[in-house]
Amino acid sequence: MVNQNNSSSKQNLSTENHAQQEMLQSILSPQQSYPWAPADASDYFNEATAAGDELAFSEEEATLGWQALSVQLNTLWGESTTSVQIALAQRFARRLSQDMIDQITAKANQVVSTGRPLAEQLIACVRDTLTGWDEADLQVMARPLAHAMRGQEEILDATIDSVRNIEWAELSPMEQARISLAAARWAIDHVTEQN
Repeated sequence: MVNQNNSSSKQNLSTENHAQQEMLQSILSPQQSYPWAPADASDYFNEATAAGDELAFSEEEATLGWQALSVQLNTLWGESTTSVQIALAQRFARRLSQDMIDQITAKANQVVSTGRPLAEQLIACVRDTLTGWDEADLQVMARPLAHAMRGQEEILDATIDSVRNIEWAELSPMEQARISLAAARWAIDHVTEQN
């Protein structure tokens, strides 16, 4: 056994010595210059600059890229309002306008800390958007979203799925009320989780 370990370590030393010799030879050989020699540095930087020029972006491409990065950074590090707005925009993309998303987000941030019943908070979030609706009718529609004892997420998902995935203006008034209340419940839950 001693002989096997001894021969194994000799073989490792031999391989290591061979690698060191090859490295020394490549550095000292006159045909090849060392790649980081000061005389070759200007050529290297010129090649790198030329390669970078080929990747130049237009002003518009740079702006779009920066905006996309900003959205991602705001999602990660931004204020809770911004992340709720982004999340709402992704979840309810075509069904709600950006103005409605902004309004629901602002109202959700306001009503979460009031201690009012959840149904009243939902109605407060959508009251300005759904001007043609009576408060009692909105309470009837908000009740299942506010008072579900079990399966709250299933009820919320079922409500969202019951509304066609088309533009706001093409939705019926009933669908507009349903999706608005569902978005309000979703926003209130999201704000509550973040606080």
